[in-house]
Amino acid sequence: MTILLFIIPAVFSACRKEVTREDPGDQAYAAVRDIKPSDWITEDDSVSFYTSFDIPQLSDAVFDHGAVIIYLSFDDNIYEALPEVYEGITYGAIHSQGAATVDMHALDGSRIIPPGGDVYAKIVLIDAQQLSLHPGVNLQDFQAVRKAFHIQ
Repeated sequence: MTILLFIIPAVFSACRKEVTREDPGDQAYAAVRDIKPSDWITEDDSVSFYTSFDIPQLSDAVFDHGAVIIYLSFDDNIYEALPEVYEGITYGAIHSQGAATVDMHALDGSRIIPPGGDVYAKIVLIDAQQLSLHPGVNLQDFQAVRKAFHIQ
């Protein structure tokens, strides 16, 4: 995964995912991106895969002082915050101004097969002022974030 941290920024501008739902709320921005099986990229013989998103709403202010939370769902119903380990596969996320990347690899370093169906990435951006108004919210719990920041 650490190798990907240095390789991935070069591909941010080339990758675009469909925004299937967007909520530019008054307290937080949220969007759901549909990740198709063909969107997963490997550069290490299937030891890891990644996919990247352009997120123009991820401003310098949010990057420097706010929160960027990415949740994944494999059934468009239950969202788990990253990082996450599921069935021996680790899922993580990194972000920079205007972009984010989701990656996956096996805990044991073996080759993996990317998901065969659509995966949904819910991206939540919260600026520092709004974040400071809700100091006790559990950012790992999407339902708590949704309620605290009025996300649809």
